[in-house]
Amino acid sequence: MAPESLFDELGGEPILRKIIDRFVEKTTADTMIGFFFNGVDKTRLKEKEYEFAARHLGAKIPYTGKSVQEAHKRHPIMGGQFMRRLQILKEVLDEAAVPAAVKEHWVEHTLKLQSLVTGDAAGSCNPDAARARVEEGES
Repeated sequence: MAPESLFDELGGEPILRKIIDRFVEKTTADTMIGFFFNGVDKTRLKEKEYEFAARHLGAKIPYTGKSVQEAHKRHPIMGGQFMRRLQILKEVLDEAAVPAAVKEHWVEHTLKLQSLVTGDAAGSCNPDAARARVEEGES
């Protein structure tokens, strides 16, 4: 029987939870972007990341977190930092031997969100654009 969704093709909840756990641990410990997560409840972060990923992979699981834009607006995240997070994601997906179709979808989905997360969607590390996005969110 063929899998009904990319979530099923991945292996469902137990596999996705292992991937998310590893991804959050690597991301929060990373020297380039880990500081964004200082003081964050990692258990909650893992749960929201799980819901978000499960949802975009086709599971009938509700996402109960903030919108991508809302969750990131207070941080001056630049394109290079966004791309570092993406690189960590790719490494974790490779470590977990995620099927190619699932990995491709996940990476493409992540890239589509870049303009909601960064002030310099082209990945140019433009601090002025990132700062303007943060200031706009404060008004």
